[in-house]
Amino acid sequence: MAEYVRPEDRPVDWVDCTQYKKDPPWKIAFASQGPTNSWALMLDGHAEYAIEEKYAGLFSDYFYAGCDAKADKQVSDVESLLMQKPDVLLMCGMGEALLGVTERAYDMGIPTVHMQMPFQTEKYTSYVNTNNYEIGYKQVDWLCKKLGGEGRILCAAGIAGVDTAVDRYRGAKDAMAKYPGIEEAAMQWVNWSVTEAKKAFEAWLPAYPDIDGIWADGGFAAWAAIEAYSEAGLKVPPLTGDSMNGQLRLVKEHNVPFYAAAYTMAMSMDSVTMAVAIMRGETVPKYYKEPLLEFDDSEIDKYFNPDMSDDVFMDYHYPVRWLEKQFPS
Repeated sequence: MAEYVRPEDRPVDWVDCTQYKKDPPWKIAFASQGPTNSWALMLDGHAEYAIEEKYAGLFSDYFYAGCDAKADKQVSDVESLLMQKPDVLLMCGMGEALLGVTERAYDMGIPTVHMQMPFQTEKYTSYVNTNNYEIGYKQVDWLCKKLGGEGRILCAAGIAGVDTAVDRYRGAKDAMAKYPGIEEAAMQWVNWSVTEAKKAFEAWLPAYPDIDGIWADGGFAAWAAIEAYSEAGLKVPPLTGDSMNGQLRLVKEHNVPFYAAAYTMAMSMDSVTMAVAIMRGETVPKYYKEPLLEFDDSEIDKYFNPDMSDDVFMDYHYPVRWLEKQFPS
């Protein structure tokens, strides 16, 4: 059996969607992670903006299910959504357990647009996402170069078993392998939670007092690292993260050497765009790569906004009024 190649690592394939062509309005369903953190809240918001406003009048029904980032719950969520007989299904899969129900939806003739791909299958219509391997690789490559190729680093990643986090860590490990003088002192899955990440860093501080750099795969862990080090009266070592506003505030306040590779929540909006193209019978890419926003501490003032909530991710793509709706002052 041939080795499975992830969509991000293949030449771009195209899918003729003539078979799905149907006059609007359409019924759309979204099996979401659920608003377990502010990034996921904004992911839902971008989908809602696209369905309710950007493509107003094209959808008669919007069926939504948030699984609280639990794969087992999401399986039953998708089964319930399929009972609504949607014309198109959006999925933000949270684990390999979704494989069976995902393939069943596809076999039922329902086009599926994925934002995460934590399983191996060819039974999907389109996959819309940033290249998470690239995020992890670029973050650690920057960190290793910043350290001159020598030093010990701590690693804090998202949710075990979710491809977004797994692929970032895979990229991080491959980047580390280029630098023999770099040692991974410790690694922990911190579930994209400031609280859980801070517990990890507080435990690491006495155990690893000679750390030179920190790979945080996103803003939640980066925020926690800065808080843990600064509250212990320690200088924060070079650090990676993303575009989360509160993390940028702390980077600025503590003058932390920093690199961001931002994971855009606009993938849900673009997934709705893909769904529209599918229902119109157009030819769509099997994989659409979301652009990656990158910047370092020299550009903090370009992205940090002191008038916005700390919880906002600054690479949002919906109108400001939708941001204000989700984060009222």
